[in-house]
Amino acid sequence: MSVKGLPTVVVGVMLLISLMLYPSLPDQVPVHWSIQGKPDSFAPKALAVLLLPALTLILLLVGRLSMTRIAFERRYGEARETQRFMINAIVVFLGFMHALMLVTALNPDVPLARVYVIGLGGLCVALGNVMGRLRPNPLFGIRFPWTLSDETVWRRTHRVGGRWLFMSGLVLMLATLVLSPESIFVLALGLLLGGAVCLAYASRALWLERHSERHRGV
Repeated sequence: MSVKGLPTVVVGVMLLISLMLYPSLPDQVPVHWSIQGKPDSFAPKALAVLLLPALTLILLLVGRLSMTRIAFERRYGEARETQRFMINAIVVFLGFMHALMLVTALNPDVPLARVYVIGLGGLCVALGNVMGRLRPNPLFGIRFPWTLSDETVWRRTHRVGGRWLFMSGLVLMLATLVLSPESIFVLALGLLLGGAVCLAYASRALWLERHSERHRGV
Protein backbone atom coordinates (compact mmCIF):
# COMPACT_ATOMS: atom_id res chain seq x y z
CA MET A 1 0.00 0.00 0.00
CA SER A 2 2.95 2.31 -0.65
CA VAL A 3 1.49 3.47 -3.99
CA LYS A 4 2.51 7.10 -4.45
CA GLY A 5 -0.79 8.43 -5.81
CA LEU A 6 -3.13 6.48 -3.53
CA PRO A 7 -4.11 9.44 -1.27
CA THR A 8 -5.29 11.41 -4.31
CA VAL A 9 -7.35 8.44 -5.49
CA VAL A 10 -8.90 7.97 -2.04
CA VAL A 11 -9.87 11.65 -1.76
CA GLY A 12 -11.38 11.45 -5.25
CA VAL A 13 -13.42 8.40 -4.26
CA MET A 14 -14.57 10.18 -1.08
CA LEU A 15 -15.83 13.12 -3.13
CA LEU A 16 -17.49 10.77 -5.63
CA ILE A 17 -19.31 8.95 -2.82
CA SER A 18 -20.44 12.32 -1.46
CA LEU A 19 -21.78 13.34 -4.86
CA MET A 20 -23.60 10.05 -5.41
CA LEU A 21 -25.23 9.89 -1.97
CA TYR A 22 -25.95 13.59 -1.49
CA PRO A 23 -29.51 13.57 -2.96
CA SER A 24 -30.52 10.71 -0.64
CA LEU A 25 -29.02 12.06 2.57
CA PRO A 26 -31.21 13.62 5.28
CA ASP A 27 -30.85 17.36 5.83
CA GLN A 28 -28.96 16.73 9.08
CA VAL A 29 -26.20 14.11 9.01
CA PRO A 30 -24.71 12.59 12.19
CA VAL A 31 -21.02 13.48 12.53
CA HIS A 32 -20.31 12.29 16.09
CA TRP A 33 -21.46 9.33 18.17
CA SER A 34 -21.48 8.33 21.83
CA ILE A 35 -19.62 5.24 23.04
CA GLN A 36 -22.94 3.39 22.71
CA GLY A 37 -22.84 4.11 18.98
CA LYS A 38 -25.71 6.62 19.14
CA PRO A 39 -25.43 9.91 17.18
CA ASP A 40 -25.09 12.93 19.47
CA SER A 41 -23.97 15.65 17.06
CA PHE A 42 -25.26 16.58 13.60
CA ALA A 43 -24.25 18.85 10.72
CA PRO A 44 -26.03 20.07 7.56
CA LYS A 45 -25.46 17.57 4.80
CA ALA A 46 -23.71 20.18 2.63
CA LEU A 47 -21.04 20.40 5.34
CA ALA A 48 -21.02 16.74 6.33
CA VAL A 49 -20.22 15.44 2.83
CA LEU A 50 -17.11 17.65 2.69
CA LEU A 51 -15.93 17.32 6.28
CA LEU A 52 -13.63 14.29 6.05
CA PRO A 53 -12.46 14.90 2.46
CA ALA A 54 -11.42 18.42 3.51
CA LEU A 55 -9.72 17.13 6.67
CA THR A 56 -7.84 14.55 4.62
CA LEU A 57 -6.65 17.18 2.15
CA ILE A 58 -5.52 19.47 4.98
CA LEU A 59 -3.57 16.65 6.64
CA LEU A 60 -1.90 15.75 3.35
CA LEU A 61 -1.04 19.38 2.67
CA VAL A 62 0.40 19.96 6.14
CA GLY A 63 2.38 16.73 5.88
CA ARG A 64 3.77 17.67 2.48
CA LEU A 65 4.73 21.18 3.63
CA SER A 66 6.40 19.79 6.75
CA MET A 67 8.37 17.24 4.73
CA THR A 68 9.46 19.91 2.26
CA ARG A 69 10.50 22.28 5.04
CA ILE A 70 12.89 19.77 6.60
CA ALA A 71 13.98 18.24 3.26
CA PHE A 72 12.61 14.90 4.51
CA GLU A 73 13.29 12.81 1.41
CA ARG A 74 16.88 14.05 1.12
CA ARG A 75 17.76 13.67 4.80
CA TYR A 76 15.62 10.63 5.69
CA GLY A 77 15.22 8.92 2.32
CA GLU A 78 15.54 5.44 3.81
CA ALA A 79 12.23 6.02 5.66
CA ARG A 80 10.37 7.17 2.55
CA GLU A 81 8.56 3.92 1.68
CA THR A 82 7.57 3.25 5.28
CA GLN A 83 6.21 6.76 5.85
CA ARG A 84 4.35 6.60 2.53
CA PHE A 85 2.73 3.34 3.62
CA MET A 86 1.71 4.89 6.95
CA ILE A 87 0.22 7.97 5.28
CA ASN A 88 -1.68 5.78 2.83
CA ALA A 89 -3.05 3.61 5.66
CA ILE A 90 -4.31 6.67 7.55
CA VAL A 91 -5.89 8.15 4.40
CA VAL A 92 -7.63 4.86 3.59
CA PHE A 93 -8.97 4.77 7.16
CA LEU A 94 -10.34 8.31 6.79
CA GLY A 95 -11.96 7.28 3.50
CA PHE A 96 -13.49 4.28 5.26
CA MET A 97 -14.82 6.56 8.01
CA HIS A 98 -16.32 8.94 5.45
CA ALA A 99 -18.19 6.15 3.70
CA LEU A 100 -19.33 4.70 7.03
CA MET A 101 -20.64 8.09 8.21
CA LEU A 102 -22.73 8.61 5.08
CA VAL A 103 -24.03 5.04 4.95
CA THR A 104 -25.03 5.30 8.62
CA ALA A 105 -26.94 8.51 7.85
CA LEU A 106 -28.93 6.56 5.25
CA ASN A 107 -29.34 3.45 7.38
CA PRO A 108 -29.26 4.06 11.16
CA ASP A 109 -29.40 0.30 11.78
CA VAL A 110 -25.77 -0.10 10.70
CA PRO A 111 -23.76 -1.17 13.82
CA LEU A 112 -21.47 1.83 13.51
CA ALA A 113 -19.46 1.29 16.70
CA ARG A 114 -18.50 -2.27 15.75
CA VAL A 115 -17.73 -1.42 12.13
CA TYR A 116 -15.65 1.57 13.23
CA VAL A 117 -13.60 -0.56 15.63
CA ILE A 118 -12.98 -3.11 12.86
CA GLY A 119 -11.57 -0.27 10.76
CA LEU A 120 -9.53 1.09 13.68
CA GLY A 121 -8.18 -2.38 14.39
CA GLY A 122 -7.20 -2.76 10.74
CA LEU A 123 -5.36 0.57 10.90
CA CYS A 124 -3.49 -0.55 14.02
CA VAL A 125 -2.49 -3.81 12.33
CA ALA A 126 -1.26 -1.96 9.23
CA LEU A 127 0.74 0.64 11.18
CA GLY A 128 2.10 -1.88 13.66
CA ASN A 129 3.28 -4.13 10.84
CA VAL A 130 5.69 -1.47 9.51
CA MET A 131 6.53 0.55 12.61
CA GLY A 132 9.69 -1.43 13.27
CA ARG A 133 11.12 -0.29 9.92
CA LEU A 134 11.07 3.39 10.82
CA ARG A 135 14.38 5.15 11.37
CA PRO A 136 14.88 8.26 13.55
CA ASN A 137 13.19 11.26 11.96
CA PRO A 138 11.31 14.38 13.16
CA LEU A 139 7.88 13.54 11.68
CA PHE A 140 6.93 9.88 12.02
CA GLY A 141 7.08 7.41 14.87
CA ILE A 142 7.44 7.44 18.66
CA ARG A 143 9.38 10.69 19.00
CA PHE A 144 10.37 11.05 22.63
CA PRO A 145 13.57 13.04 23.26
CA TRP A 146 15.30 9.85 24.41
CA THR A 147 14.30 7.82 21.33
CA LEU A 148 15.42 10.58 18.96
CA SER A 149 18.79 10.91 20.69
CA ASP A 150 19.71 7.21 20.62
CA GLU A 151 19.12 5.06 17.54
CA THR A 152 19.31 1.80 19.51
CA VAL A 153 16.56 3.01 21.85
CA TRP A 154 14.57 4.15 18.81
CA ARG A 155 14.84 0.76 17.09
CA ARG A 156 13.92 -1.27 20.16
CA THR A 157 11.04 1.05 21.06
CA HIS A 158 9.55 0.85 17.57
CA ARG A 159 10.05 -2.90 17.35
CA VAL A 160 8.14 -3.47 20.60
CA GLY A 161 5.63 -0.71 19.86
CA GLY A 162 4.90 -2.13 16.43
CA ARG A 163 4.20 -5.58 17.84
CA TRP A 164 1.97 -4.10 20.55
CA LEU A 165 0.02 -2.03 18.02
CA PHE A 166 -0.34 -5.02 15.68
CA MET A 167 -1.64 -7.30 18.45
CA SER A 168 -3.91 -4.55 19.82
CA GLY A 169 -5.50 -4.21 16.38
CA LEU A 170 -6.19 -7.94 16.18
CA VAL A 171 -7.66 -7.98 19.70
CA LEU A 172 -9.95 -5.04 18.91
CA MET A 173 -11.25 -6.64 15.72
CA LEU A 174 -11.96 -9.91 17.54
CA ALA A 175 -13.58 -8.01 20.43
CA THR A 176 -16.29 -6.71 18.09
CA LEU A 177 -17.62 -10.28 17.92
CA VAL A 178 -18.24 -10.67 21.65
CA LEU A 179 -18.17 -7.35 23.54
CA SER A 180 -20.63 -4.47 23.82
CA PRO A 181 -19.67 -1.09 22.29
CA GLU A 182 -19.02 0.34 25.77
CA SER A 183 -16.69 -2.54 26.67
CA ILE A 184 -14.88 -2.24 23.35
CA PHE A 185 -14.30 1.47 24.02
CA VAL A 186 -12.77 0.73 27.43
CA LEU A 187 -10.66 -2.05 25.92
CA ALA A 188 -9.38 0.22 23.13
CA LEU A 189 -8.53 2.94 25.64
CA GLY A 190 -6.66 0.48 27.82
CA LEU A 191 -4.73 -1.10 24.97
CA LEU A 192 -3.72 2.08 23.15
CA LEU A 193 -3.25 4.59 25.98
CA GLY A 194 -1.97 2.01 28.44
CA GLY A 195 0.43 0.67 25.83
CA ALA A 196 1.69 4.19 25.07
CA VAL A 197 2.39 4.90 28.75
CA CYS A 198 4.20 1.58 29.23
CA LEU A 199 6.22 2.15 26.08
CA ALA A 200 7.24 5.64 27.20
CA TYR A 201 8.37 4.32 30.58
CA ALA A 202 10.23 1.32 29.13
CA SER A 203 12.01 3.35 26.45
CA ARG A 204 13.05 5.97 29.02
CA ALA A 205 14.36 3.22 31.30
CA LEU A 206 16.36 1.74 28.42
CA TRP A 207 17.84 5.15 27.61
CA LEU A 208 18.84 5.70 31.25
CA GLU A 209 20.41 2.25 31.38
CA ARG A 210 22.48 2.96 28.28
CA HIS A 211 23.51 6.43 29.48
CA SER A 212 23.79 5.74 33.20
CA GLU A 213 27.38 6.91 33.50
CA ARG A 214 26.59 10.36 32.11
CA HIS A 215 23.15 10.60 33.78
CA ARG A 216 23.74 8.87 37.10
CA GLY A 217 21.77 11.53 38.94
CA VAL A 218 18.68 11.45 36.65
